Amino acid sequence: MDELESPVYPEIDKVMSFYGFEMDDLAMLLIIFWLVETIIGQARPHLGSVDLTLYLTIFVTGILFAAWRGFKAGKPRHLLEDTLGLLAEPEVMVVTVDDRIRPAYLIEPSGRIGIAPADRSARR
Repeated sequence: MDELESPVYPEIDKVMSFYGFEMDDLAMLLIIFWLVETIIGQARPHLGSVDLTLYLTIFVTGILFAAWRGFKAGKPRHLLEDTLGLLAEPEVMVVTVDDRIRPAYLIEPSGRIGIAPADRSARR
């Protein structure tokens, strides 16, 4: 029975995207556009009688989004989600002694198996 009973399809690990953008990219595009529009919208740049707000907003958003894509290249998938998850749970980054840690199974050279806590300082 070496063969799989249920085949594993490659579509399981497919990236969810919207017009080629992953959800992280789409979120960053909207955030960057909102921030740039807020800043440039208050400046109200004009060239003669032409209002450059929309043109500059789209141009600067494109540059910053290209920088985001360059930064994200080679990083793990769901980088933004994982980073926001870590920021939402700061207590997971605190280093403390865990008294209820799963025991480690030690196999000695004689073949004897012993059970000991993984953190030897937790022994009393």
